[in-house]
Amino acid sequence: MNILGIHTAHRIYDHDPGATIICDGEVIAVCEEERFNRIKTSKGCLPIRAIRQCLSQARLSIHDVDLVVAPGEKDPDAEKRLQLILTHYFGFSPGIELINHQLAHLSSAYFGSGFERTMLISYDGSGDSLSCVLAKGDKGSIEFIETYPATNSLGNFYELITQFLGFEPSEGEYKVMGLAPYGIPDTINLSDFIEVTSTGYKYNNKDCYSSAVKFSLIEVPFYSDLVTRKLGPPRHLGEPVTQRHKDIACAAQQVLEKAILSLVSHLHGLTGFDSLCLAGGVALNCSANRHISRLPFLKGLYVQPAASDRGLALGCALWGANKFGGIKSVGDIFRCGPDYSSGQIEEALKHSGFSYERVEYPSEAAAELLADDLIVGWFQGRSEYGPRALGHRSILGNPKNSSIKERINTRIKFREEFRPFAPSVTEEAANDYFDLGIMRSSPYMTVALPVKQAKSSEIPGVTHVNGTARVQTVSRVADDRYHCLISKFGELTGTPVVLNTSFNVRGQPIVETPLDALGTFASCGLDALLIGNYLVKKRHRS
Repeated sequence: MNILGIHTAHRIYDHDPGATIICDGEVIAVCEEERFNRIKTSKGCLPIRAIRQCLSQARLSIHDVDLVVAPGEKDPDAEKRLQLILTHYFGFSPGIELINHQLAHLSSAYFGSGFERTMLISYDGSGDSLSCVLAKGDKGSIEFIETYPATNSLGNFYELITQFLGFEPSEGEYKVMGLAPYGIPDTINLSDFIEVTSTGYKYNNKDCYSSAVKFSLIEVPFYSDLVTRKLGPPRHLGEPVTQRHKDIACAAQQVLEKAILSLVSHLHGLTGFDSLCLAGGVALNCSANRHISRLPFLKGLYVQPAASDRGLALGCALWGANKFGGIKSVGDIFRCGPDYSSGQIEEALKHSGFSYERVEYPSEAAAELLADDLIVGWFQGRSEYGPRALGHRSILGNPKNSSIKERINTRIKFREEFRPFAPSVTEEAANDYFDLGIMRSSPYMTVALPVKQAKSSEIPGVTHVNGTARVQTVSRVADDRYHCLISKFGELTGTPVVLNTSFNVRGQPIVETPLDALGTFASCGLDALLIGNYLVKKRHRS
């Protein structure tokens, strides 16, 4: 049976559309629309290109699809709109089943986790009238235990602070998380906005919002006069980040973490289960996930790597496959996008006008460049799914260099100086550098883990101000080429760790095609590019 999961942003405030195809229980392709239309988050866009790519990778036409599954069960017009969209762009609409937005999130985590009996939490801004669901997964079925309405939303609380601090709501929350460790704890009181309870939290939705229509335009401020009275003047776009802003970010992160820990402890009391799966946009808060992973009753934690609305299409397809025939193999879900042949790469190189050379061992070539303190674009294999580059569409640097963070932020990523970078480490060496705790491995950068004190001075480029790092462990089995690169760098430098950040510049999606990679390489301060088996170097080092 061929199941097509889709999430379509058919309203201006919807975001992150995408598609997933599962054939006879096997995940074949998972694609995000933004990678193809080149519009980050793709608000108000349809996943037409993502659907086409999924069908192409599965070698199917729309007529071969047995069922389309999408979120939107509370939307009375969703099924009709989807039928119109599919018929218009593809000439035919298969049968459609709508499920709850939060069920799609939970399905994306549960069915990808490998856990049989586990606690489940989905939390985000809102979807299908809910902002949070506490649930359990048991023997392939998902049962809701408690629900939070859209008016009581952790995601909306954090989004409010994000806009107040001058970042784009529903996009810049990770900036607040990165800024928080620079703040002084307990200097800002947010009790007028949110209260942590013994079973979760209560958000003062009524008094925190202005009369402005939320999401009508991202530039329209939706925080109320109460917020400005309590926190002072808001930060506007382009203004300096002051200590007050850092303290507000710190306070928001602190209360978020306390609320989440209360939720998890409450759910544990209701189920007695010792593992947990997380999804929804709030689950991408890797700093909060670190505290969750330290709870004494937890023995397993799985955070869906594309936990935000990017993961809805995947969750819908997994739910449909589980219901109709079962899931046989999820495979490497998060490296399940398009691949490009040597011929396609060479054709793009010829069009680019760059000089290039073919190399037999790109991993060794990249490691040598990194050891020489050059910053390298790395484009290999099938593209990743989700917000993190996992060693297929990455920008790599030498983490031993204390100035590497500033170089990449200012010359390549063009982003705020307080933003940290993540380390990729060989699975074999991970415990030497990081305190993994119950994680054992961390292949998807979903948890910020402590850098071991004896190693923090060795890898300053990827150690955040609070002594943590958003770790990616890389196994030889899962990704031999990337593992080889890190291992070779370790042989050359004594440190089997590289700095890994997504191959994009500020405000743009991660590169998808060879031409995308070459265009980004040309437009920023990258020193070299390894694209398949081809090496491109700039004439002058940045």
